Formats: sequence, C-alpha cells, structure tokens
Amino acid sequence: MKKSFWLFLIAVIFTSCGGSDDSTPDNDDNTPIPLSLANCSVTVSSETFDILTWNIEQFPKTNATADMVEQIIEIYDVDVIALQEITSTGAFDALVSTLGGWSGFVTQFNGSNLMLGYLYKESEVTVDGTPMNLYEEASTENNNAFTAFRRPYLMKVNHTNGLSVNLINVHLKCCNGSQDRRRAASDLLKAYIDNNLASEEVLMLGDYNDDIIDTDNVFQVFLDDPQNYKFTTLPVAEGPSNGWSYPSFPSQIDNVLITDELFDNEISTEVISVDNCVSTYDAVISDHRPVLVRLRADQ
Repeated sequence: MKKSFWLFLIAVIFTSCGGSDDSTPDNDDNTPIPLSLANCSVTVSSETFDILTWNIEQFPKTNATADMVEQIIEIYDVDVIALQEITSTGAFDALVSTLGGWSGFVTQFNGSNLMLGYLYKESEVTVDGTPMNLYEEASTENNNAFTAFRRPYLMKVNHTNGLSVNLINVHLKCCNGSQDRRRAASDLLKAYIDNNLASEEVLMLGDYNDDIIDTDNVFQVFLDDPQNYKFTTLPVAEGPSNGWSYPSFPSQIDNVLITDELFDNEISTEVISVDNCVSTYDAVISDHRPVLVRLRADQ
C-alpha cells in the first residue's frame, strides 16, 4: 500500500513539474498570443514609402483587438497607416503609446463615433502642419456627399526617400441606395484636388464603399481623367474575388487613387489577406483586409 502511494506521489510531482514544450501563452491570464504572419508577409523597405489603408471596423471590437492590431503593425512595419472606423480616441492613443516610435492623429467630426485616423512611423515620416478635414462646412451638399459625421481627412507627409505626398483618407457612405451620395463625394473630392493640389502629389485612400469596376460607376469623374488620375487598386478589382479587400461580401471597396505626379512612383498595390493567417481576424479585428501601396523615390 505504501509503495503504491509513493509511486502515485512521484507520478503527480513529475506531471506537475515536468511541464510542456508548448510555448503558446495561456490566454486565460490575458497574456497576448503571438501572431504568425509568415504566410501573409509583405515586402517593405526604408527606401520605399509604404502606405497602408485599413478599415479597422469599430476599433476596438474586443478586449483582444488592440494587442493583435499592435502585433500586425509591428510585423508589417509600414510607414503610414490610414485608418477608418475608430470608435475610441482613448484606445487609439493607447495604441500609439504602446507601439513606440509611432505617432498619430484622429479626427472626430461632429461627434461621430466612426472616426478617421493616421498612424505614422517617426523614423521615416514627418508631417507638415496638422491634418485637416475637407468640406467642413455643415451644408446640405457636404452632408449629403460625406454624411453629417464623416469628412475626408487630409495630411501632408514627407518620407526620408524624398517624397512628399498629400494623403486624403476617406470613408464614403455605404450601402445600396447611396450611389448618388458617393458620386457627389467623388465630384467634390476631384474639385478640391484640381483646385488646390493640381501640381502636387496626391494619394487618396480608404473605404470607398463601392466598386471601381461597376458599369454605372460613381467614380466616373476620376476614370474619365486618366491623364491625371489612376486607381492603383484597379488590377486587384479586376482580379479574382478571393483577393478582394472585403471578403464577407466579396468586393474591392478599399481603394487607392493617385494623381499623375505619382504615376512613375508606384511600385505595387496589394490586398493583404491577414485573415488567411489569423483565424479570428474577422471576429476580433476587422471585416476588411488592409491594402498596401508602395512608392519609390523620384528617379
């Protein structure tokens, strides 16, 4: 009997002390689980201006969202991120603080709870002045085009490779029945660029909430001016649906538009299918995939 007891005790001690080789943290104690994005990797460089647009869907969606977003940002190591759908300035500020070496801006227009923001890496990017909302006046025309709560967000940035670019972050009105509103927004945005930034590098990115390949196209005003404007996401939109930025209702609604001053600078534009590497991506982070555009220095 005593021998059996001691054998049992030794087995218990060995089991409890022997441990496991599994290095995956226990999420029950709120320890972050490290993400593996090796199969969803991107190419970036300190010599290229690497810009991401990301509808981050009501950030933060869950208690785990901020940590996972931080890891994704650190792994991809781009230079600027244009964000849509920030719901908490406190969570945004905490993210900036946690990242380290990054800074950011967020705009809360007219009390909206779906805010636009920018993050930028301080080692490669500087900002001219303070970002500003376009068409701030609360007119019927502006409210119809951009909703009463969202306005395009302009930020001029300088990269260490010598490029200076005016970024315009947009989140246009969603859904069927709002095509005329998105068309009106396109008209106003083109008018602003033509009248105020005609000879400058402009990159307009964000959630356009519409396809750029539709026959009856709300962005026709840009498509009709190919000498001055180009959607760098057009090849993506014309490609297979499994590579589009909004997979739950397959569509390429997160887009990038550049002016002719940047035509020779574009290296590539791609949708990053993070959801193929992070099984909880949709539930915890976003229903949109990020879109990356890379720009080379002037030759």
